[in-house]
Parts: sequence; C-alpha cells; structure tokens
Amino acid sequence: MSIKLTSRLPRIGSGMMIAFGGLVALIVLLCSGQLVGWDQTWRSLAVTPLQPHFYDMHVIMDYAACASKGFDAYIPHSCNTENFNIPPIWLWLGLLGLNGSHSTWLSVAIIAAAYGVVGCLLKGRSIADGALAMVAILSPSVLMGVERGNLDLLILALVGAAALIYDDQRMGRRLGSIALIGLGIVLKLFPMFCISLATRFNRRTWLFTGLIALLSLAYLTVIIAYIPLIRYNVPATFKVSYGYKAPFFGFDHLRTEAGLNITALNDTWVPILVAIATLLVAAAAAAINFYCGRACTVSNSVAGRAFLFGSGIYCGTFLLGTNFIYRLMFLLLCVPQLQDWQRMKSDKMRRKIEGLLFATILCALWLNGNSNGITTFLLVPQLINWLLFFGLAAVLMSNLLDSAMPASSSASGESSMPP
Repeated sequence: MSIKLTSRLPRIGSGMMIAFGGLVALIVLLCSGQLVGWDQTWRSLAVTPLQPHFYDMHVIMDYAACASKGFDAYIPHSCNTENFNIPPIWLWLGLLGLNGSHSTWLSVAIIAAAYGVVGCLLKGRSIADGALAMVAILSPSVLMGVERGNLDLLILALVGAAALIYDDQRMGRRLGSIALIGLGIVLKLFPMFCISLATRFNRRTWLFTGLIALLSLAYLTVIIAYIPLIRYNVPATFKVSYGYKAPFFGFDHLRTEAGLNITALNDTWVPILVAIATLLVAAAAAAINFYCGRACTVSNSVAGRAFLFGSGIYCGTFLLGTNFIYRLMFLLLCVPQLQDWQRMKSDKMRRKIEGLLFATILCALWLNGNSNGITTFLLVPQLINWLLFFGLAAVLMSNLLDSAMPASSSASGESSMPP
C-alpha cells in the first residue's frame, strides 16, 4: 500500500521548484513591502527603485493617454519626465482609454506571462536545476525589470513562447513562431536579433530567419520617420547599463569625479574597433573549438532554440551601444541549454568551458545590479559583459561552422553524384 501511495505522489522537479520559488518570492516581496516599504525592499535586493510603482509602464501609459489628446509623444518630456522611446504602436493604447492608472495590472500581467514562459522552458529537469534557475531569475538584473514593469518582460514572453512552439518539421508551428517574434519586433524592434537561429545552417532555419529579416526591414521602412526620434530619446549612459559603449561612458565619469578632463572616447571609433577586435578573436576561438574541441554544441531542441534566441539578442543589443541591465533577462533563455550541457557526459575540458560560460552568465545577471546604480559605475561587471559578449559570439560562430560544414560537404557530395 505504501508503495502505491508513494508512486502517486508528484515528482518534485524543476517545474515544481520554480513554481514554489516564485510563490515564496512574491510573498516575501509583499510582506517586506508592507513592513519596511517599497524602496527599502528593492534596495535590499540590489535594485534601484523608482516612483511610482512599475515606473516604466507608467511612462508608456502616460504618453499613450497624452497622445490621444493630440500631444506629440516624441517631443522630450512632453508628457512625462522620461522620454518616449519605443515604436508608435504603443500610443494606440490611449485610443482605448487606457492611462497611467492601468499601469499596475498591465505590469502584473506581463510579469506573470514572462514567468510562466520561462517556467515552461525550464521544466522537466531536476530540483537542483530548478534551484539554480531561481538563482538566475531572482538576480538584480531581472528584478529591475520586474520592479519597473518593463516592456521587455512581454518581449521575453513572446520570444520564449516562439522557442517553445517552433518545429523544423511542422510548417504551422514555424509560422506561429514567426508570428510571435514578428509581434515582438513590432512592439520593441530588437527581437529581430532572433535571426541568430540561422547559425543552425539548414534550409528551414534560413527560410525562418529570412522571413524574420524581411519582416524587420518592412517594419523599419514603415516607421522609418520615427527611428531617429526613438534613437534620440533613448539614453546612452553607463548607469546600470551594458553595451559596447557603456564602459567608455563610465571611464569618463570616473575621470570627472577625479577632476580630470574627459576623453570622449565614446564618440570616437575606439569602442566599435574594440568590438570588432573582440568579434575577430571570438571567430578565431570558434574555429579552434570547431576543429579541436566541439564544446558548447547547441542541441536541436527547445533548449537549443531558446539559447540561440537569447544569445542572439544579447550580442545584438550589446552592439547597439548601451542598454539598461533589465535587458539581461533574455539570458534566462540560455539557461536550459546550459543545464543540459552540464548533464551530458563529455570530456573535462568541454565541461569546464561550458561551466565557465554558465558562471559568466550568472555573474552578469548578479553583479550588474546595484542598489545605488543610478550614480555608481562598476568596472568589473562591464568586463564580465564584454567577456560574455565574446563567449556567446564564439558559441554562435562555432555552431554555424558545425552545422554549415556538414551541410556544405553534403551539398558538394550530392552535386558530384552521377545523374
């Protein structure tokens, strides 16, 4: 009897751990918020809070309500102390009668959607994997997006769902995945970097990424007049930011604090030349890995697709210049594949490389956060961000070689066969 009862008990795995961890985190946040206040609660988690609650969603809704009354949302500070720097489609919410008072429930909805999708990507693993995933999910970088009710949470849900439903062999699911990523592009543009799936070199993925690229170009053409306005309204800063220009802004900040003249290197070719040099070194590392090691081989699975989407978005946004660290939440898409690598039986060197990449992602998620991040520049996290850019770029290029070389060999073999 005891054996039968035991067999009916649910298996405690990563899905259960993530659900339980999320519930506990929510209860702790609510209780702490009541006891010590919103600001102190978030600062204790190394997150710089802003008022009102879910600040970023308030900015969007304030401009949407304002634009419905005839104001130009792209004029700086026309409807809020922050600038409006996202595509104009969000202004349509004002036509539906939505305004700042709806910010809380909209924020809660996108937080729940993002958490649900990430949970689905991570389910089916061990309880230890679930606990390690919670370490990444509860990092300051991710929690900053939660505290602000940032729109990137919705984009994370869309891209993660696209990874879940994509299937090379089923046209309907590929089209559904394209629709989700396409919606993400319309809402926030940068999901166009999901073309990183093209590093899995085959006809279906190239068709998929080709359609994503065409959709991106078509949409950019439609809103071309708004692109300079959006770019102008996006702050370029070292403050709680990552990107290839961020450390150069920070270096000048440190010089200013020391009473020295600024170098203004961020306005020169130096940052982009450093980025190009990093990519060249990553290409060399990818070639060495392809011919010698074959570490970090991305699987043809949900975990593999999520990894390609997440690493593509990180590398692509890194090259945009600067991004607030809540965008590091897309690194959560890489976690399932990283955990799968740790379970595989492979040689010691491969496991070390894959483990180092996992550790670098966790460090990026945790060390970029700072409770006084609005004014503090931290050099070590910036170095880690560059190391991660190098590592993920190398993995993408290595996997492109790994999938393209057999494809090329197969194609040449077929062409040499007699009719």
